Formats: sequence, C-alpha cells, structure tokens
Amino acid sequence: MAKATGLTFNKIKGLKPKETQYYEWDVTGKRGQGRLGVRVNTSGEKVFIYRYFVDGKTRFIQLGLFPAMSLDEAGQKTREFAGLLKAGLDPKNELERMSRVREAQEKAEAEKGSIKQLIETYIWKMKTDGKRTYADVLRRLEKDVYPVIPPTKKAKEVTSLDIKQILTNMIQRGAIVQSNRVRSYLHAAFQYGLGADLDPANNRESVLFGLTMNPVSVIPRQGYAEKAGQNWLSLECVQKLMAIFEDVPKVGSLPAQLLKFCFYTGGQRPYELAASEWSSVDWEQRTLLVIDSISKNKREHLIPLTDSALAILKELHEKNTNGSRYIFPQKDPEKHFRTDSFAQAIIYFRKSHPDFSVFVARDVRRTCKTLMGELGITKELRDRTQNHAQNDVSSRHYDRYSYLPEKRRALEAWEARLNSTDTGVNVIKFVNG
Repeated sequence: MAKATGLTFNKIKGLKPKETQYYEWDVTGKRGQGRLGVRVNTSGEKVFIYRYFVDGKTRFIQLGLFPAMSLDEAGQKTREFAGLLKAGLDPKNELERMSRVREAQEKAEAEKGSIKQLIETYIWKMKTDGKRTYADVLRRLEKDVYPVIPPTKKAKEVTSLDIKQILTNMIQRGAIVQSNRVRSYLHAAFQYGLGADLDPANNRESVLFGLTMNPVSVIPRQGYAEKAGQNWLSLECVQKLMAIFEDVPKVGSLPAQLLKFCFYTGGQRPYELAASEWSSVDWEQRTLLVIDSISKNKREHLIPLTDSALAILKELHEKNTNGSRYIFPQKDPEKHFRTDSFAQAIIYFRKSHPDFSVFVARDVRRTCKTLMGELGITKELRDRTQNHAQNDVSSRHYDRYSYLPEKRRALEAWEARLNSTDTGVNVIKFVNG
C-alpha cells in the first residue's frame, strides 16, 4: 500500500464514470516534482497518470491501468520521474530516449548472425583467400550441421554439446575421418567469427555475431582415425583397377577416366585435374597447365602428356557435346566434376570388390610416387612431377625452370610400366633428375 496520500486503493476503486473523463490527483505531491493522478474514462476505465510541468507547459505520462498496475507501482514510477525532474531532465524525453536505446539494443541482438550466416561468412573468407575447397566445405557443413543445429539459430547460442552431437552422428555412421574434417571446419568458422565483428575487411553484410568463445575448442579430435598414410597399391592392383573400375555399377565412365588420367599423369591431385579447363591443354606441345588458382600450393604446374594421357583427353573431348569448358564436367556444363563424387565411386568399387586391396583416393598419388621410385626416378623429380611445394629458398624464389623434359621422360617410363604385361621392375637411371 502507498503512503497515506490523497489516493488510496479504496478511493480509486470507488471512483465512478461521468459523462466526460476526469482526473483525481494525489494531494500530497511536492512542488516541482510532478503529481500522480488517476484518469477516469467515460467507460469506467481508470488509468494512472503522471503530470508535471516544463517551461510552464503541462505534460502527461500514462503509467498503466488500474488495478493491473498497483498503487505502489504507480507511486514508484512517480518517484523515478520526480528524480529525473530534480536532475533537470524531462521524464517524457528520457522515456523516448530509453525506448530508442532499447530498440537499438534489440535490433543489434536481432542482427547477431545465425549459424548459417557464420558458415556463409567463413566460406566467403575462404573464397576471398583463394582456398579452392570452399564449395566442398560448404556442402559438407550444410549436410552435417543443419540436421542438428537449425540454420536460423544464433551462432553465439551454439554450445559445445551441439558440436558434439554433430560429430557423434558422423562417427556413429562410420565417417570418423570426415568428423575430424567437419570439426576443423567448424573450429575455423567460429575462430573467424570471433574476430569478424571488428574485421575491417568483413564488409559483405552488416551482421554481428557477438561471439565470446569458440564452442569447438573443447571438443577433441579423433586422433586414432588419421595417421600418416602408408597405403599403396602394387602394379598388378593398379593395372587391374584401371581395367575394371568403369564396369562397376554406379561408377560410370567419367570417374574411371579421371582415375586413369591421375595414374598416367604420375599421381596428380584429382581436384586439380577435375577443375582444369580445355584452354589449359596444349595439344601441339602435349602439355596440361594446372593454373595457380586451382593448384594447392598456388603455383602453376606444367604436366607433360603421354600418349595414354592424350588418348583419354581426346576421348573426353569427343564426348564433350554440351560445350563445357571443363575437361571433367558435371551434367551441368558450368560445373566441374566433384572430388567427393570421385571418392564415392571408389567406395562403390570397394563394395563391389571386397577382396581387392583397400584404398582411398589419396592412395593413388602415393602409389604413383612409390612405384615410380622403384623405376629409379629420383625423389626430387617425383616431387616436381607431382607439384610438391619446394621449401628451399632457391626453389621458392628463383627457380622458374619447368623441368618439362625431365618430367616427360619420367612419365613416359612410368606409362611404359603401367601398360606393360611384365610386372617386374626394370630400373631406369635418371642422372641429375
């Protein structure tokens, strides 16, 4: 109950409506601090009102309906406004200012980005930085994240338990290695989001994430799932694989051609071949140029083409009836063949041939390097043939020689071994690379 003033609960309750609305005022208000009153409408509705004066003008603030708002609550509001008046502030103006502040805060909160916006911003960053795998990363995150975390959920509301559930689902379906990949992508996305709000380069949208921590940091990797690769295929397995790969249900011609092309070019990265365009083929010089934008180490790589490699390209060129610029296109001619589709084709093959030596896509590269080494091809030349990054200062900054003749000689020797019915090792000496 309020202090003993001109207004009491019973007095307000007993106020009757009249033909016109009228006011009943608290008679104990102090001069210069405004006064609490009740407006009685013709309908009988009673509304608490605060009245005060500024520069000789009467101003009113509606506080709330009686009895939903109690007399004590109305008195507390009156004292707050009286304090503002005493401080030289106009209560109504202050209410409007505070309302604007709240609206700005609510707007800022609403604009704090969703997990979908965080992922898309991270993918934009990858693309801006020239990371060639951005499209594959986006597909993987969309596939595995959104079934657990709704795309509209605020990124700052995502918990470590949400991340754990995403990875648990993947591990339970046997995708252990892929779970480590997704964990890495999400960790990088949240890590970028932590600084994105203040990043001057991040001007693509006025989205704020408001992140204060990375929920992925406390989630451990499945270390046992990814050890340094040691697997490689024998020459007999390689020859058999190239002969029967296309005949497996669901594999098809394009993955089979890509597989053969990887082998005949000495174990090039599948993505770099799949993303290459016909404009990069020099038929006269018998070369394929992997341009820097699709090369893993961002350096151009000139690959000499053997007769077998050229035969594959000629067959693909004849089948290119939709005019795609890509050597290995999707059905959509504006898109190149995806490496995850290549990996899936290998899975189909392994299911169809369970007794065949276990291998994955990256083992093709290791197999070529190992078997080419058995031929006597030096490690340096094998590294250059596969476009491994050269870490010495001279190679990085000064050596622009393409080593094309040496690489051609090596790949022709490798082609001869691949096409030979004799699986014995005939060592060829490569003096000085």
